[in-house]
Amino acid sequence: MDTIDGDQTLSRQRRRRFSIEYKRRLVEESLEGPDSVSVVARRHDVNANQLFRWRRLYRLGELGAPSEGSALSLLPVRLAASEPPPVPPEVKSAAPSGSLEIVLAAGHRLVVRGAADAAALRVALEVLGR
Repeated sequence: MDTIDGDQTLSRQRRRRFSIEYKRRLVEESLEGPDSVSVVARRHDVNANQLFRWRRLYRLGELGAPSEGSALSLLPVRLAASEPPPVPPEVKSAAPSGSLEIVLAAGHRLVVRGAADAAALRVALEVLGR
């Protein structure tokens, strides 16, 4: 390395260029195998951040089609319009039961029976907690 003005350095190393096939092969290895991205990157003397970038490009389809014999494949998906399952009448009419009692340090008590509005309960707790 050459030094310029004490602080700045100028590297004489040339930037490495990788073929799309090489990038795709490393990405597929990182996706298929049990090893983490950093382990695959170290094995091939590539920065892990670079491999993460290649993985993103791969997902966007910018590294071409998957290699022959790759275990990665797309599965067919069919979306169907559906409605939520019907709620039985006995569930609709049943009111929530039970109670909740909160005793605060200042000696205040808050008792909630049945269904409670979450926003109202939050306000009550804030007021009592003062």
